[in-house]
Order: sequence, then structure tokens, then C-alpha cells
Amino acid sequence: MARKIGVGIVGTGFIAKVHLDSIRQFPDLADVVAVADIDEEKGKAFQEAFSVPRFYKSHLDMLDDKDVQAIVVAVPNYLHYQVTMDALKSGRHVICEKPLALSLKQGREMLELAKKQGLVLGYAEELCFIPKFKKAKELMESGGIGDVYLVRQCEKHAGPYSPWFFKEETAGGGALMDMGCHSIECIRWVMGKKKVRSVIGVMGTYLHHEVTKMDDHILVIMEFEDGTLGQAEASWALKGGMDSFLEIFGKKGVIYADLLKGMGLRAYSEEGFLDMWEPNKGWVYPDYDWLWNNGYPQEDRHFIECMIKGEVPMENAEDGLVVLEIMLAAYHSAGTGQKVMLPFRPMDVDVPVYLWQKPRFELGCGPTE
Repeated sequence: MARKIGVGIVGTGFIAKVHLDSIRQFPDLADVVAVADIDEEKGKAFQEAFSVPRFYKSHLDMLDDKDVQAIVVAVPNYLHYQVTMDALKSGRHVICEKPLALSLKQGREMLELAKKQGLVLGYAEELCFIPKFKKAKELMESGGIGDVYLVRQCEKHAGPYSPWFFKEETAGGGALMDMGCHSIECIRWVMGKKKVRSVIGVMGTYLHHEVTKMDDHILVIMEFEDGTLGQAEASWALKGGMDSFLEIFGKKGVIYADLLKGMGLRAYSEEGFLDMWEPNKGWVYPDYDWLWNNGYPQEDRHFIECMIKGEVPMENAEDGLVVLEIMLAAYHSAGTGQKVMLPFRPMDVDVPVYLWQKPRFELGCGPTE
């Protein structure tokens, strides 16, 4: 394989631009050579605005481009499976945005095909590459706070920006599928990816009743096999901007890592500064080098280096499958009011939020593994 990877991005929304800007930070290893979008007007506008060499209306046409060795899957959740499978079948490496898939059956097929083809299937979980969170993990591992008994991670904002996020069939779920997946995997990573023994989920629709019946605020409690706890909180119902933090509690101390504070900047405005989500009035902590502080370039560079070296990424399809299983368990727990023991693998569920909206009170009511 050539030292430099040609990357094609499927999708031209917000996260596609994030990956484009991130990959362009290491031009010695990779180039974004093409983008694809079924919305031709939107796709061509993206191509021209950001000087991408080629545009394709179909990802299948992109896969005929010999300059493309890797694909970034940056499309709505329900399309992750098909685009990834097509790319893997064509011999391309894949960086797949979260969630990995909408069903365990789909996710398993993606993982097995990547292994069969000898290709990288990276699971795009940037929280595990955030410098502040990495430092918090290092401090924990140094032993300074003693034995850890609880890790909390929260991801909150006022809601997504595209209509497909609010539809069961296209998103698979609400805040849990969109934001909670971040928190769950971040906690697993901090905990050394120990096995989760049980899951409790609590959720509701508090702010977005007019546009969705899905969850817009969730709490998930994970009990690991050694008895330690993880608490994931995710929300589309936070007014006032965005919140993202990691907290690690030990028997001899505690570590707080607030992603949005402590970067050396403070500012005050009566009018409000326009951030990514909504204006922030009063005292704020302006972010700088947003991509780097959120781990995106580090994540993409790691995936590209794994493609070049033939290595398995730190965050891969197996992690995405575990996260999906935990989310399914959380929805089932919220729907039934029961703690759910793992493994929990209902192979016939392809819209995870239905386990909450249309609860199955008997675990054995469908194909499981």
C-alpha cells in the first residue's frame, strides 16, 4: 500500500466537514480526494466550497475511483451498514461514524467482512482521543486517586440540526443513539474496556415533543464485572450551549475534566457569543482549536496510520458492537423498568428505540444470541 491514503467522504453534512478539516491536518499521510452525496446540489456546493477534487452523486461511483483507498461514512445512521458493506466489498478501509449500525446483526456482518477482507473498520469515537480526557485517564492510572469506583461522562446540548435525527427509522433512537454512545464508550475506554455486567436505563422526552417521540434525555448506569460503576448522561434538552465532561471517582481522590472550561480564555458579552449550538450570554469560556480539543484529527490520524501499518485501531467495530449492545439493553431497561443483565443480544431489533417505546416484557420474545 502507498504511504499516502486517498480518502473519500460519503456525506457532506456537519461531521463530513469535521473529518475533511481533520484529515487535512496531516497531508503527509492522507488526502481527501472525493466526496459523495445523493443530494447533487448540496454535494457539489460542498466540493466547490472546500476545494475537494472530485464529486460523486453515489458512493458506488466513488468506489470505482482508484485513487480512493479509504472511505469515511458520514451519512445518517440507517445508511451506515450499506455504505460500509459496499466499501469493504470493494476493498476499501472504512472510518464509520457512530453508531456502528442499527442492529447487532448488521454490526456483526460489518465486523466479519472487515476481518475477512483484512481491512480497517474504524469506529469513530473521538472522546477517546480528547487530550483533556486522555490526561484524566493517565492521572487515574498513576494511582493518585486510589481504586476507582465510579466514572461519569456527560454529553449535552439543545438538540440536533438535521430532521433525520428525530425519526425512528433513520436515526434508530434519540439522544442515546446520538450522544449516549459517546459517553458509554468513553467510560468503557477509561475503565480499560472491562466487561459490563448489567445496565439500567432511564429516559424521557422533555423538550422536543413536537418533533419526536424519541428520547431527548437519558441516564444509563453500567455495572462492570468487578463491581465498579459507569454513569452515562446524554441530552438534547440542555439550554445554554453545550456541556461535555468526564469525572473519575476514586477511594483517595477525584478527577474532573470539563471539556469546555480551563483553556485559559474567559469572555463576557451581553449580546451573546455565537458558538456551534446557540448564543452564550454572560461569562463564557471560548473554545479554541476546536477540532484538536475534541480529538478529531488525532482520531483520524490514528485510523490512517493503522491502515498504512496494517494494525487494528484502538476504536474498532468490536467496540461499536459492544456499545450498541449496551444501548439496546438501556432501551429495554427503560421500557420494562428492569435491570438488564448482559449479554443482551436481540438479533431481530433494527430500530433500537422501539425497545423503549414498545417494550418487550419478556426477554425471550425474539431471536437472541
